[in-house]
Amino acid sequence: MKLVFVLSEDFVKVADTKDIQSSHMKEVEVDGEHICVVNVEGKYYAIGSICTHEGGPLADGTLEGYEVECPWHQSKFDVRTGDVTSPPASEPEPAYEVKVDGNSILIKKQGKSKSPQIELTLLEKDKVEGTDVMSFKFSKQNTQLQDQTSLLDYAAGQFAFFDIGGVYDDPKGPIRHFTISSSPTENFIMFSTRIRDSPYKKRLLTLEEGTKVKVRGPEGQFVLHQDYSKPAVFLSGGIGVTPFRTMIKYATDKQLPIKIIMFDSNRNINNILFKKEFDDWANINRNLKIIYTISEGEDGQHEQSSSSAKSDWKGEYGRIDKAMILKYLDTNELNNSLFYICGPPSMLQSMQTLLQEALQIPKERIKVEEFTGY
Repeated sequence: MKLVFVLSEDFVKVADTKDIQSSHMKEVEVDGEHICVVNVEGKYYAIGSICTHEGGPLADGTLEGYEVECPWHQSKFDVRTGDVTSPPASEPEPAYEVKVDGNSILIKKQGKSKSPQIELTLLEKDKVEGTDVMSFKFSKQNTQLQDQTSLLDYAAGQFAFFDIGGVYDDPKGPIRHFTISSSPTENFIMFSTRIRDSPYKKRLLTLEEGTKVKVRGPEGQFVLHQDYSKPAVFLSGGIGVTPFRTMIKYATDKQLPIKIIMFDSNRNINNILFKKEFDDWANINRNLKIIYTISEGEDGQHEQSSSSAKSDWKGEYGRIDKAMILKYLDTNELNNSLFYICGPPSMLQSMQTLLQEALQIPKERIKVEEFTGY
């Protein structure tokens, strides 16, 4: 069970010593921060309980010595310092000062963190017709009057953690991280996700306009490079297009002198997300080129696409492959571009193999972001 306490002093009681046996952990909440309290041979330590990789619940993981392992993707952290000891996580956890007073475990209240938690208001929900994808738009204005911080400082491509409240019995916890699919140049915060049959997603679906949610961020390094002399090639699959929406919108609004070529792969025409927006931006951004490809139809099947849509289709068929990339990239673009891959794990792996083995693109020119589908 999770304990929730209200802060009144620099140190706040979070548990009794009998609550956390040796080599065990417990999650507590202090001022909206989720904290993992650990007992290692009678000494107590505390670090953030939300994995900095993809938001996994560290307190539900395993503890070996001074290392806690995330149950989702096996990132490891040192409970004494919060430092990452094993990837895929790259960002450390915040570490909290702990005192034991009699039988009470106390944690020192921290000042403003690098990624403060704020409260945003849901403005609207938009369902993408013919798909299970929904976009959620929030006001940029923080509703907490004591802290007027907003997410205005995020970079295009970063993500944030959303605590929507009222989520119970979800095996992956009550918080999810989502790419901020809106550009910093837009007047709202938006994320887009597939609605699945999980307690979190069911709760998300029922949120009404005006609902306030807790948001922490931004985080992540999957952002557009700043050497605009080097083109950017985006390889997206399905919902993995969300970070590319924000990058393209930002580059277009700021009139950045960077060439962007995006290969956007989807199952069928209906599942191409943000297509109208992308086409509109391509019309005003001379440096933007988008190649759409659909896998449905490569073998003559068009189950979900209307006949009129099929007849009007001018994009590619089939998965992104070597021939398709060489068809649209010239030698200079192939040799100088930075390649960004975002999509489900299987797509990410196949694209990395395609780039590194078939096209001989060095690893240092490839950036990846994995969508795990929750």
